[in-house]
Amino acid sequence: MKRLPCAAVEALMHARPDATLEAALEVFEVFASGSLADEVYVLDDVGGKRIAIAPTALKEKYRRG
Repeated sequence: MKRLPCAAVEALMHARPDATLEAALEVFEVFASGSLADEVYVLDDVGGKRIAIAPTALKEKYRRG
C-alpha cells in the first residue's frame, strides 16, 4: 500500500489537467472515503486490480462527467 499526501495528488492533477484522477494515479478506480482527510491510499492488488481510496472532497473535485 502506498500513501500519498493530497498535496502530491493535487500536483499530479495540475501537471495533467486533462487527465482523470484514475489516470493520474494509474489505477483502475478511485473510491471515496468520508473518513480520510489528507492522504490517498493506493492499493496494488484488490481483486487483481490497482485501486485508490481518496478523501470524498478530493474525489468530487476531480470528478469528470
